[in-house]
Amino acid sequence: MTETTLPRPADKLAAVFWGLPRWFGLPAVALMVTLGGLIAGASVPQMVLANIAAALLMAYAHTWNSFHDWASGLDQGPPEERSRPKPYTSGQNLIARGVVSQSQTLVVALGYLGFSAVITGFLAVETTPWVWLPWAVAVPCAPLYSWGKFWYGCEFFLTVGFGPAAAMLGAASAPGADLWRAALASLPMGILFGYGAEVVDQYIDSGPNVPKGLRNIGALCWKYDISLIWPLTFILLLVALSQGLLLAFDVLVSPTVYALAWLFPIWLLIPHMEKGSTKAIMTSLALVFLYGLTLVVLQGVYG
Repeated sequence: MTETTLPRPADKLAAVFWGLPRWFGLPAVALMVTLGGLIAGASVPQMVLANIAAALLMAYAHTWNSFHDWASGLDQGPPEERSRPKPYTSGQNLIARGVVSQSQTLVVALGYLGFSAVITGFLAVETTPWVWLPWAVAVPCAPLYSWGKFWYGCEFFLTVGFGPAAAMLGAASAPGADLWRAALASLPMGILFGYGAEVVDQYIDSGPNVPKGLRNIGALCWKYDISLIWPLTFILLLVALSQGLLLAFDVLVSPTVYALAWLFPIWLLIPHMEKGSTKAIMTSLALVFLYGLTLVVLQGVYG
């Protein structure tokens, strides 16, 4: 469908249920919710409900981001002047292509938020009202992430949403849970996804968006011709350091150290990601998820 063609109903449905939610990030959310649930001793039904609530929150956040990026001008203009389609998502171009309108995108975002509130409310009745705390932390992360693109804050709020907020939601699904231990346990994966993956994502968008005011680590590297090897190496070392501290203080069980093995191949792929290699970007994203999966499985088996 071209940008001048009227969208079909099927195109709108695909946008609402697939394009705007950008489900590619679901493994990161599900892994951290599950990690929090395992640490707290939540039952399988409780973790399932927490995962549904978290998935709907992620759909709200991604849809809100599409709304805000259009409203702020990042996704407006001809294709060469707006955010680039990524190999893992093209939801940012749905408004520009006329598939959905700005107002429709906002309604969809609020709809996902409302459904997440319903599931969270049911979970609160079944377990503990503490589930509203991580939900309340996660909700403002969406607009703060979108606004943070203009003041070096997007990576932080993405880390909070995909890390501590998700893990706390999983932990809070069990009565008497230690929310702070779950939040701490999620930091390595939160940093890896929220800072590491986001630097690459924003670097890809920097060409058309830096003139529009984009301000974040990826944009900074693009603007001043700084190789991604420097910030991403620092981020990978920070992930390893944070996990080491969590192991030292018994927040994570010692066998989870084996998850760190996935960081080395990610580091090897940095030069290829910087050149825009789709294969390298998708492989690195898969390795990020494998890191989180290894962490969760080993914590579940030995925790």
